Parts: sequence; C-alpha cells; structure tokens
Amino acid sequence: MGLAKPLILLLALACADAALAQQTRPSPADESKATTPRGALHLLNQAMKQGDIAAIKQLFLATTPSERRIVEADAGMAAALAQLRKAAVARFGEGGADVVTGDSAAGSAESAARIDSAEITIEGDTATVVYKDEKEAPFVLKKVNGEWKVPVSELGKPLDPAELEQRLSELAAQRKVMQDITRDIEHARFATAEQAHQAWQRRFLQAATSQPTTRPAGG
Repeated sequence: MGLAKPLILLLALACADAALAQQTRPSPADESKATTPRGALHLLNQAMKQGDIAAIKQLFLATTPSERRIVEADAGMAAALAQLRKAAVARFGEGGADVVTGDSAAGSAESAARIDSAEITIEGDTATVVYKDEKEAPFVLKKVNGEWKVPVSELGKPLDPAELEQRLSELAAQRKVMQDITRDIEHARFATAEQAHQAWQRRFLQAATSQPTTRPAGG
C-alpha cells in the first residue's frame, strides 16, 4: 500500500519453523500454541492481524525498559491498524478495505505459509529460524517458562536513547494518523475507499516529514 511499516509488522510477515529430523514433530494441536517455535510464530501472525496487544506482548521477550517501550508502541500500531481495517470493512466491504489497508487475508496467509515452510534448529532453549530460498538472515526464538518468544533484540540493532525517542515519536505519529483515518471512515467522511487510502498516504507522509531527524553527536 506504499506505507512504511514498523519493524514488528514486517517481522510478522517474516517468521517461521521446522523441527530437526531426529526430533519428534509436534502434533497439529501444538502448532497453534507457543509451546513450539512454529506455534508461537503462528500465534504472533494472528495477533498482529487481530491487533491483540496482550498477545503481542506475551509473544515478545523484552528484557529492558527500552525494549518494553518498543513492544508497547509497536503493539499499539498493530491494534490501530486492526481497528482501521475493521472500520474500512464496515464502511466499504472487504474489497474496499483491501484498497485502504492492503489485502490483510492474503498477507496473513502468506505469512502462515512461510511459517510452515521455514526451517528451525532447536538447541536447548534456543530455536534458530531459517527461511527457505531467501537471503534474509536467520533469527532466534527463546524458550521462557515453557513458551517460545521472539527477543526484541532480533528486531534490529539496539537504539541509543535519542534514536529510541525518535522511533517512538514516529510510531506515535503514525498511530495517530491511523486513528484519525479510522474516525473519518466511521463518520463517512470519505466517499470511496480510494479516497480514504489517499488521505492515509498523504497524512502519513506529512507526519513523517514533520518528525525531527536524530543526528549523530557533533554532526
């Protein structure tokens, strides 16, 4: 849809698992639980689609106050996107909602297929995920109290305090744009789904360009 996405949403489209050949494959029931790496990733995929803040927080491993703030902000973004999608479906139908937010069902199905086809090596409480036929770097999941979680550190390089504040400010601005567009859709301020989509793009770009850029010290 031409809009930038927070790292957590990109991760939701990127996750996956397959047990070692010598290990017993989990039952189908386990594949929908966080007791297996694949199950945790399927749950994360669904939580992102549904905007389930509590589930998203549960499926990420945040070990510092900064990491918890990142998860909180990104989970809020997912919730705002889910509410926008819900409003668009109510106003324009499923097809119109796809115009506004992108094809949510197709994206979720693609993520689920990648989860099913990827490979994971499990060693103790660490699972390493590798995508088939893709150049993306492997990432890990950690097992905590019997459940698998994605460490926030896997989302990218650590941010210094200034970068963190800028990132959180950007996410807050993006979330507000989505909330405003949601309200406008609910109040029938757009005649068509395309108008709503264009307004979202325009306001998103305005919010992005209004954010101050963090510069290195002494730069």
